[in-house]
Formats: sequence, structure tokens, C-alpha cells
Amino acid sequence: MDYAKLLTNGVGAWLNFEAACSRTSLFSEKYMAHPIGQILNAASRGRTVAEFKHRVLAQQMTSRGRRPEVDFVVLDADNQVTLAVESKWIGRTMPSVEKIFWDLIRLEMLANLEIRCLFVLGGKRKDLEKLFKHPAFDAKDNRGLRSPLLRWDNNVHHSTTLGPTVEARRLILRKMFKDFQTFQFPHAVISRRSAPFPSDPKSSTFQVYSWEIESPANRMPFQPRNSAQYHQMVEPLEEEVPI
Repeated sequence: MDYAKLLTNGVGAWLNFEAACSRTSLFSEKYMAHPIGQILNAASRGRTVAEFKHRVLAQQMTSRGRRPEVDFVVLDADNQVTLAVESKWIGRTMPSVEKIFWDLIRLEMLANLEIRCLFVLGGKRKDLEKLFKHPAFDAKDNRGLRSPLLRWDNNVHHSTTLGPTVEARRLILRKMFKDFQTFQFPHAVISRRSAPFPSDPKSSTFQVYSWEIESPANRMPFQPRNSAQYHQMVEPLEEEVPI
């Protein structure tokens, strides 16, 4: 099943249908979740679940609070996850590069478990292109070579490093790793774009991209606490005193 193409074409067509019905004031990440869920549920014959606990992060977290979740997963006949989908929407506000990067890393952790993973991004073409030109999105590494977060201009496999070699994203990663000093992170995230829909619209037209997220073949996990750039002292939680 080509879920990437189904989502790109289906959600893109749905957004433009909704725009033709003058419902753009309702557009948001939550609103876009509706067609994503509908398409996945139809393609999986009812085996789609929303807000599913992340198989890796939820198990490793020991602190209080809600466990990390994935927007959507598809289950097989044995209730095992076969597909995971995260999505972001660009509307009145733009999602931060940090949040997008975190979604990619979370998906890679699941891809490492042989789960197929997709990242879906929607918005007006002009807003998408503004994000793609963000200095932390379309950055260069310490050798001066182009190192974008995701390739939006072609469908080749692309490797995004989690190492400190891209200065524009170094502080983003350091902040991201602060509360996850002992987690095992991949050294890189592999992505491959599916052709966007519509393919070449006007700047004000809504467009959807999707990327398949994979693990590197030579995956080299690391813990931020062992990195000179990412190591940070984390203060232990204060113990509760019985009243």
C-alpha cells in the first residue's frame, strides 16, 4: 500500500475542496488530522488508531506527565504497529524547526523497529516555501555543504545528521536533548520525499508534502550525556514530603 501517495494526494485534494467551500478559517493541524485519519482508516480497513503511545519513548520515560504519542498508527491483524504517521500544519503560525525535527527523530525510532513511518506537512505553497528557506531548515554543515532538514525539491534519499556539525541546528538539538540525556538517539535520520500535491500550484494554493522516514543502514546510536556538545547536568526531581 502506497500510503505516502494516498495521503499526499488525498489530503491535498481535500484541503483545496475545503478551501473552495470557504472553510479555510477552520484550517489547523487538528483539522488536517480528519482527512489523514479517514484515509488511513479506509486503506487499513478500520485498523487505524489515533494518539497511540510511542513504542520507544513512552517505555523509557520515568518522569511524571503524559507519555509521548504518535498522531496515527495502523495495526495489523495481531495488533502490531505497521505504520506510524506524524503531521504538521502551517497556517497562521509556523511550526518550529525544533518541533519538526523532533517528529522526525521520534519516527526514526519507530522505523528502527521495522515500522513504516511517514511525516506529512501541509499549508499554502508560499508558507511551505518560507519554512523551507528558514536558516535552520535549509542549513549548511561545518564544511560549507548544504544540509537541509528535509529535501523538498526531489525524491532522493536524504540523511539528516544529529551530530553537532550543522551550527544552525546545534542549539536546537542541545535544547531537545536536555531532558533525554540517557536516551539512545540515532546519529542520523533518513528521509525520502513523495511528490507533493498539487505538484506546481499557485503560491496561495494549499499543498501537501510527505516524507518516508527510515533508519540509517549503519545506525550508530549515542547518548547526549556522552557528547561534549549535548551533555547537560539535569537536576534530580525533589522528593515529595508526606503531609
